[in-house]
Amino acid sequence: MSFRLLGVRNVGRGRILAYQRLHLRTGEGTTVVRDVIRHRGGVGVLPVWGEEEVTLISQFRVAVGEDVLEIPAGKIEEGEISATEAASRELLEETGLRAGRLVDLGEILPSPGYTDERIRLFAARDLVRGERSPDGAEERQARVITVKIGHAVRMVESGEIRDAKTVVALLRWLAMTGSAA
Repeated sequence: MSFRLLGVRNVGRGRILAYQRLHLRTGEGTTVVRDVIRHRGGVGVLPVWGEEEVTLISQFRVAVGEDVLEIPAGKIEEGEISATEAASRELLEETGLRAGRLVDLGEILPSPGYTDERIRLFAARDLVRGERSPDGAEERQARVITVKIGHAVRMVESGEIRDAKTVVALLRWLAMTGSAA
């Protein structure tokens, strides 16, 4: 079934997101209205120490009203020329880590039912510790933790880790490396 765009109404714009109302004609000939959030895209980075440990952060996420355990992540800033540039910046800001290399874990669509956001995932390897430079109140209060990969997988299974990009990054890393959790 194909859809044809009939019109777009810009409903609102925030600091990061734009909200649009789309009018479409379906392949059946009916007209439907869909609300869409536009997002410039983001990155997520799974810092991996050797073959045994990963670094995660726990920070308050206002949208869900609770602390969320996740990989370092953020939006691609205007002017950044690549996702790897954004990934390196977010990793340093949130954890104080620098990666000797970034391994591409692919792209995810976190919620394609209402947003065009795309997140490029990476594994950070050959890590070097440095100074955190948190950008924002949530990052300043975030806790940085390092856990065994197997423990992180059990945290996914138990529901302690519920963040989608974190779950996908862990699973893709394990699939890519053939590591047993």
